[in-house]
Amino acid sequence: MTPPARLFWLASYPRSGNTWLRLLIASCMAGGAPVDINRFAFAEMRARTRLLFDDAIGIASASLTSEVILGWRAAAIRSWAAELDAACHVKIHDARTRWGDGDAILVPAEVTCGALYIVRDPRDVALSLARFLRIDVDRAIEVMGRPDSLADTSLDQMRPLLPEYWSSWSHNVESWLDWREKVPALVRYEDLRRDPEAVLATALPALGLSFPTATIRAAVAAVELGTLQDQERQSGFVEAPPRVRFFGDGAAGGWRGVLSPEQARRIEADHGRVMRRVGYGD
Repeated sequence: MTPPARLFWLASYPRSGNTWLRLLIASCMAGGAPVDINRFAFAEMRARTRLLFDDAIGIASASLTSEVILGWRAAAIRSWAAELDAACHVKIHDARTRWGDGDAILVPAEVTCGALYIVRDPRDVALSLARFLRIDVDRAIEVMGRPDSLADTSLDQMRPLLPEYWSSWSHNVESWLDWREKVPALVRYEDLRRDPEAVLATALPALGLSFPTATIRAAVAAVELGTLQDQERQSGFVEAPPRVRFFGDGAAGGWRGVLSPEQARRIEADHGRVMRRVGYGD
């Protein structure tokens, strides 16, 4: 029996604005009110949540390798979706692709209502990823270029979470944008920063959501990045690794003057075709 289509995916490569977008939507759902970064209820479910997987498969994932867990991911998602009695929004960083030699796509179409993919200039992603993973920028560029890039569960904040299959930045982007059955809405982080009201109004129907203009405007004011940084300084952020600041300045084009010319060339060599596809041609 085919499980019902219950899931809306909020997808992105890591460090592309997914969390900020979730907070904006959470504020919209609260009528434009301020949001506590450590207690908000939009897309709090993640495809890599360990307890969801364990309940769905009936096996303790702690005893399984990353490779085995990813091989069971699609089956776990189908089982989880079958138990839902209402639509659910899910955050995901995995590429929408096959894992290893398996024939199951990690994100099944038949349980999907819709999807939104947020993309960010990979030159800015490299800087943010380096800070988040506590690695140098050259290493971050290497991670972004590897088709087999996998986030394991070694970081303290990831212990309740399963491995993620990021793949390369380019493959991650195209694995979602080329989804013919369920074409995602595409949001560029830079456009969201420039005109969040307009972007939210046009993109959120892909997640089955719609809000009055006044509510969106209030949410944009309530979830300004400076406010999120202040909250994190005062109370920390549960999704951040130890000793890492999660919310940066969020600058679009911040890579200019920070990346060396050689580093920028490496990213463009690895991802130039896909960068041009999504509007990062300069």
